[in-house]
Parts: sequence; structure tokens; C-alpha cells
Amino acid sequence: NLRQTRDLLLPKLVTGEIEVQSELIPKNELISFLNKLFEKTKDNRLADDKVKSRIVEMMSEACEITELSFSDLLQRLDFKPSDLNIEALESFLAELRSIFWLRDFGFVSIEPLEALKKSVCPDFTAKYGGKTCCIEVFCLTQTHGQKKDSNLGVYVNFDPQFTGSKFGRDFISKANLKKKQLDSGDKDSKILLCVLNSDPVILLNTADEIKNHAKFLYEQLNWGNGYYVGILTGVEVNGVSSNTIFPSL
Repeated sequence: NLRQTRDLLLPKLVTGEIEVQSELIPKNELISFLNKLFEKTKDNRLADDKVKSRIVEMMSEACEITELSFSDLLQRLDFKPSDLNIEALESFLAELRSIFWLRDFGFVSIEPLEALKKSVCPDFTAKYGGKTCCIEVFCLTQTHGQKKDSNLGVYVNFDPQFTGSKFGRDFISKANLKKKQLDSGDKDSKILLCVLNSDPVILLNTADEIKNHAKFLYEQLNWGNGYYVGILTGVEVNGVSSNTIFPSL
């Protein structure tokens, strides 16, 4: 029996079939999670199978960037298949999209860090220009979006510099909660990356305005040298990306 098992496995080991099959399991688990999430929430963004396939493709691309297996990357991005709510998905996608933001800004050796139960750590470490950086990610979702003014019928206070801006208030609140993760490691640079999923905030700000917001929010935090504020929108206008970081690296 042992010899028969060996004879069956050996060709598969040579061709890599076993490795391929093992990677199908976490991919199917991710797709199953997305299907169950749609069944529970009826969120139209998950109605199209192409959206689900694109998420799986992004995971595969991120595996190449981080040099991790599909299952290892899922675990390090704190994927929880039993947590069937949109906020959990948006949090997972925020960390996944951050890998591409880091790559596009020239970071290398991007390493997602698995969350620890008894201590805190940042979401990523990466290298830039010979420096080692830690990166902590948080997401401002649709729930953080400012509603329309009942009298004017338009969105107001999407600019964090406006008095009462929900964007600005939520950013500062989240940032202060995340600072301990950034300070948990002794790195050359500490980057707080905000992933914006609020349509009003994204669509009502140009790339230059997003850059100005990053500068304003950085100054409001007043954390000092060695800290940076990044914003990820994933939007391009006339070929110009509104993703940004302040101060410049």
C-alpha cells in the first residue's frame, strides 16, 4: 500500500499537481465566503461573478509580490471566513489593496504580518530606499461617508478642513487608535495608510485635493518626524492617480 501511494504521488510531485490542488482549497474558501456574504447581505457589489473572480486574481497577483502562498497570504491578511459582514470584507480588501499601493510607490520586500493575540504589531513591513518601514492600514468605508445636506441636497464636509467634516473626524479618531501598532516596532519610517471606500469623498475630490488633505491630516496629527500619512483611493482622473503619501518619501 505504501509503495502504491508513493507511485501515485511521485508523478504529481514532479508535475506540481499536488501544489496546485492545495492552492485550490483556499481559493475555493474565498469564493465560498464571497457567495455566502452576498446571500446574507444582498450587497449588489457582490452580485457579479466577475467581481469575485477579480478579488481572487488580485490575491494571486499579491502572492507574487509578497512571495507567499495563497493560503499564507489569506492568513496574514486576517481573513475570517466565518465573519459574514461587509465591514470584514472591506477590511480584508483594504489590506490586500495596500500591497499594490506599496508596490506602486516603489516599496520592496513587502511582508504582511499576521495579527497577534497577546501583542500588537503593524499590518506590514517593507523597504524603501534602504530604509525599513512599518505600515498600518485602516479603512474608511461607506458607513463613514457624509450624508447629503437636507436643505441643499448636496454632499457637504467631504473636505477634512471643513468644520464638522465626518471624513476628517473619523480619520483622526481611527489614526489615534492605530498609532500603537505603528509604535510597536523600531523602524526607520512609520506609515499610516487610509483606504478610502466612501464614494462621496472619493468622487468629490481631485487628485490634488486628496494630496492637500493628506498634508492637512498629517499636520493635524502632529506626530513628528518619521511618520507619514498615505491615502489610497484607487481612482485615476485623466490618467493621474489620486493615491498619495505625505511627506514625500
